[in-house]
Amino acid sequence: MRVAALGIDCSNPDQTWATLRGLPPVDLLVLPELAFMPWLCATRDVNPDAWERAAVNQHLEQLEDLPARVVIGTRASGRYNDAFCWTAESGLRSVHRKTFLPDEPGFWEATWYERGPVEFQAFDTPVGRIGVSVCTEMWFTQHNYPDVDLVVVPRATPAETGEKWLAGGATHAVTSGAFCVSSNRAESVAGTTMGALGWIIDPDGAVLARTTDAEPVAIRDIELTEARVAKRTYPRYVARD
Repeated sequence: MRVAALGIDCSNPDQTWATLRGLPPVDLLVLPELAFMPWLCATRDVNPDAWERAAVNQHLEQLEDLPARVVIGTRASGRYNDAFCWTAESGLRSVHRKTFLPDEPGFWEATWYERGPVEFQAFDTPVGRIGVSVCTEMWFTQHNYPDVDLVVVPRATPAETGEKWLAGGATHAVTSGAFCVSSNRAESVAGTTMGALGWIIDPDGAVLARTTDAEPVAIRDIELTEARVAKRTYPRYVARD
């Protein structure tokens, strides 16, 4: 199957949409965190009008126009950062609410959003079994997914911490015995520059593809059987009955 990771500017939703419409066909498209809205939590001052505008998102109603069988990202839903999965068969459905929320300059997420329940449930799609970790959640490996083909990680993370996040993505892949696919925002906001590092990592932690400023789209063909075999190999089998 063919997967796509991104490192794109999401400050202008219409431009983001135009970029996505121009992608080649893929089986799985992973979006950056809150891809179709400005990064509201760059400021500590909650703006109800901005919040209300973000909740009305026409692009989420047009995902069937994208060249992908499955699209995964996050959206503002109520007061939650809500992870969603779209497929042609099932339409748009919520699959997880972001649980772990930072609260610091540029990322006042706990100020803007409510914390979701500590529930990390895998789900089936036409392209495999998937688990979602939204950005910061990736670091809490006690909530890994032992029974998935892919872990997807929508992110909004600073450029200067990119290599640390890449190492964390490799760890997430190894502990889950799954491919890890992550997309990141790439824009400057409130003095913070988010870095265009998205990735596709195999179940043993090898980086198969990564985005750069010059190449903001990474596409790779992967074999899900590698993830299914990985569950029976070290270190995964040690924790199994």
